[in-house]
Amino acid sequence: MRKNIIASILFGAIIISLTTVTSCKKNKKGSCNGKNTRRSIKIGTDEDANKIDLNPIVISVKEIGDLSVGEADSDTKRQAIEKKVYKITAKVHKLSKHRDGDWKVKLTNGNDKFVNCESPNPGCKHIGSSVYLPQYKNVRVWIEKNKDDLKGKTVTITGIGFIDIDHKYPRNAADNELEIHPILSISY
Repeated sequence: MRKNIIASILFGAIIISLTTVTSCKKNKKGSCNGKNTRRSIKIGTDEDANKIDLNPIVISVKEIGDLSVGEADSDTKRQAIEKKVYKITAKVHKLSKHRDGDWKVKLTNGNDKFVNCESPNPGCKHIGSSVYLPQYKNVRVWIEKNKDDLKGKTVTITGIGFIDIDHKYPRNAADNELEIHPILSISY
């Protein structure tokens, strides 16, 4: 009986240790999305990143979810909708930090419409060549400074459209799976 208790305790300790090591590796400073997630488009290092129209389109949470979005997969180049910058003012529904180091700011219109906006991890080893790196760093500083007070507050986010192919399951997102990724600016 005593051997079984000791074995159970040791097994539990091993599982906790492995979980801790795995989660630390997933959230290390240089981590970022995998290449099959259209990473270069998410972080603005793709060959069409310099073709983005930086004049923001003012749009609501509902309107961005109503935009027509084409099909995309891991090999799809930047689409026309992803060569535009959008500016949305809405209430923060939730703020979360992903295992890849990105901050996600989920905006809502209060009527069950949402849009996910992400601030890429400026420590990602692939992000250094992005012309938008200074904006990513500024956004990151702002989020870190205000993270404890964001939920329920109204913010204005400006960023580049991105067709998210990773989430083809029900969740609180734009109806068309369009995200703002990366965020280029955020303010109250």
